[in-house]
Amino acid sequence: MEVFEAIDEIFRNFNPPYSLEILPINEACGRILSKDVVAVKNLPCFDNSALDGYAVKFEDKDKPFVLIDSVLAGDKRTTKINQNECIKIMTGAKMPLGADTVMRLEECIVDKNLIHAPKNLKKGDAYRFTAEEVKIGEILLKKGEKLNARVVMMLATQGISFVEVFALPRIGIYSSGDEIVEPWQNADDDQIYNANAVGIGAILTLNGFKSSYLGIIQDSFEATVTALNQSNKFDVIICSGGASKGEADFMKKALEAIGFNELFHKVNMRPGAPFKAYKKDGKMVFVLPGNPMAAYLCANLFILPLLLSQRLKFEKVTLKENIKIKPGRANIVLGSVDNFEFHVTNENRYGSGMIKPLLKSNAIYISNPSESEILANSDIFITRIS
Repeated sequence: MEVFEAIDEIFRNFNPPYSLEILPINEACGRILSKDVVAVKNLPCFDNSALDGYAVKFEDKDKPFVLIDSVLAGDKRTTKINQNECIKIMTGAKMPLGADTVMRLEECIVDKNLIHAPKNLKKGDAYRFTAEEVKIGEILLKKGEKLNARVVMMLATQGISFVEVFALPRIGIYSSGDEIVEPWQNADDDQIYNANAVGIGAILTLNGFKSSYLGIIQDSFEATVTALNQSNKFDVIICSGGASKGEADFMKKALEAIGFNELFHKVNMRPGAPFKAYKKDGKMVFVLPGNPMAAYLCANLFILPLLLSQRLKFEKVTLKENIKIKPGRANIVLGSVDNFEFHVTNENRYGSGMIKPLLKSNAIYISNPSESEILANSDIFITRIS
């Protein structure tokens, strides 16, 4: 399966039985609204001034205005002007009755208590009307919208301090393989430290998700079935290792034995080809390659966008070096972006088991399977990695 076909397949099939939770708005950024939000307060809630100035009736501008009062923001008085009268008004203050325009303070000529209008005055200047931004009863935010700082500000203008959102998916992380030991254990020369689970967990944490590390699954069918059956409470299970076709890879058999359906068993890319996805009752299991770089890239390309409910974001940059790539597959080219320029890491020479090239990279280019070479100074589209 091609890279973007695999992404589409994952998005189509992910529908976990989400629960709901209510959060204070200052803790809700990044979360998804579970229902529409209807405006309960007009914005502005009264006619007011957009700047510091003098509130006047525009048609009287050819004669000087007599200053009769001043009004500050927060002043609840109802004021009024008659012909050729004006009131000094501060930003956000309530507009006087009879006024339809605000003259900018610094543009007026002041002669004692007489105020002369600027020549460039236009009717309606700096007049903010009740409900010109938001009207009571309109749908302010829609179900499924992601909360960001701007959305939270809007909620606050409505006096909304708590909001109902979808609960985050429950995520469990396994590693697998008899050769794997934990970083806090002692590895001999024939053993490998478990970097994948820590790295994947870090990707999730950096993007606002919580996960539970569930341990290392030993290389046996029985151990794999037992581990998977013990993780029923999770909406998403991520396992690294057990994705290739080796004799000791029991993940496929175990998942099928407990009722999971395979969405795909391979993606036409390098690194990361032996990436599998399975589904059962709205829950999903992702089986990542055991090689650290491949696991890391698959988590960024396939799993993270799904959890964030947003497709990969691409930006146009200029390639700074020639690169040769093998056609017939999508090649993941590591690089770093600086000032809209993409610098290829290690001349595009690295293996899927490496981690060090990732330290030098903050973005990737996903080649088209038809490409064999891309010349320096070409415009390409890259996506950032966590």
